[in-house]
Amino acid sequence: MSDVKVSIKNLYKIFGSNPKSALEKVKAGMEKEELLAQTDHVLGLQDISIDIRESAITVVMGLSGSGKSTLIRHINRLIEPTDGQVLIDNEDALLLGPEALREKRRTDLAMVFQKFALLPHHTIVENVSYGLTIQNVPKQEAAERSQQWIDKVGLAGYEKHYPNQLSGGMQQRVGLARALATDAEILLHG
Repeated sequence: MSDVKVSIKNLYKIFGSNPKSALEKVKAGMEKEELLAQTDHVLGLQDISIDIRESAITVVMGLSGSGKSTLIRHINRLIEPTDGQVLIDNEDALLLGPEALREKRRTDLAMVFQKFALLPHHTIVENVSYGLTIQNVPKQEAAERSQQWIDKVGLAGYEKHYPNQLSGGMQQRVGLARALATDAEILLHG
């Protein structure tokens, strides 16, 4: 069995003006509906612990609004937790300063967003090569790697088009190609 790549321990996320005080109520047993009614805070995640092994595909499933995307966004710290730990390669990701976090995102993490997060004024090839550009990959190498992934996701011939010229499914494939082109160790979809 492979090693743990990402370990989430006792993760809580509460949305509102004073999440720490609401956290005490949740830990004391207050339910989501009661928390909202009494404090106007929303319980996003409650005591989540999960180990994700290297080279594994891990799927987080649940109903709409159950916290799947919120959980995924904690791994790359697009959302900060109210309490708990997020360890990547046994390093506490919550202790990373701004520059170290940017570097971790540049090199080790890639994400395909639900709404694709494509740059509307950039062509498909420019969107796919974006992650490589911020990694300072030489332009020719970035273009070649981008083209390989454009081909693999079935978008050859659309390189000079813009996102609004593609269907939703095609835009999603552009986002996937962009994430895969960086060759990141951790690929998130949320």
